[in-house]
Amino acid sequence: MKAPQYNQSWSDEVKAVYQHDIEEIWDPGLAPHLWNQYHNHLEIYCGLAGEEPKNILDIGCAQATLALTLAEKGHRVTAFDIRQPFLDYAKSRYTHGDISFVCGNALELELKEKFDIIFANQILEHLVYPVEFTLNLRKSLKPGGLLVMSTPNGHYIKNSLQSFAELGDPQKWEHMQFTADGDGHFFAYHDVELKKILNSAGLKHSKITWFETPWISGHMKVRYLHKYLPSGLIQFLDQLTLMFPFMAKRLSHQLLAIGRVD
Repeated sequence: MKAPQYNQSWSDEVKAVYQHDIEEIWDPGLAPHLWNQYHNHLEIYCGLAGEEPKNILDIGCAQATLALTLAEKGHRVTAFDIRQPFLDYAKSRYTHGDISFVCGNALELELKEKFDIIFANQILEHLVYPVEFTLNLRKSLKPGGLLVMSTPNGHYIKNSLQSFAELGDPQKWEHMQFTADGDGHFFAYHDVELKKILNSAGLKHSKITWFETPWISGHMKVRYLHKYLPSGLIQFLDQLTLMFPFMAKRLSHQLLAIGRVD
């Protein structure tokens, strides 16, 4: 993919996406902790996709960095988002690979084709009907296909948000759905809640893990060390922390949920 070219006529949302994009992909010197954080996400997701070409759906793709990366690696990718300006921004960075861009509502997903993998990363925390959403995605998976979802960890020691179960009547929160940035988070998930959602959607072979400790996220002022520590050492310290279950649960900013269709 190519670097984006700033456009003064963009909406404020697209300008915010551009700023994230520059910090996460194009200039590691601006915010090294964001660079390390985002590349850690990409490494995890691309590792799950593997090297063998697959048909992949990236739903809620935003600026579609993951979708573009996967397409460049030889996968056939559908980048899906509710915001057409985000997709237009993503298209402006396209250079090569088999990718299509689709605008639509994730809760009303109707795609004829089936996918080997569906990524729904950092979107579940913006929805109040997660079971219905997950059931809809399950319909678009091939037999043996994987649904991969990541979302902020409600057990994180720095989390101050209520859990999904504590929201109560979801109708009271519908107006908060589909907020585009982290500022729109109004709840977080616990691992048992994610497990229940996957099981309710018929994804029985599910797995929940934690990732992104402060070594990677830069939280708790660790970001100040990112200017001086090599990325390899940061990754080593992150993986070392994740080896201890209690520390992983309390110190990880993110949850990763993987479900498989029989």
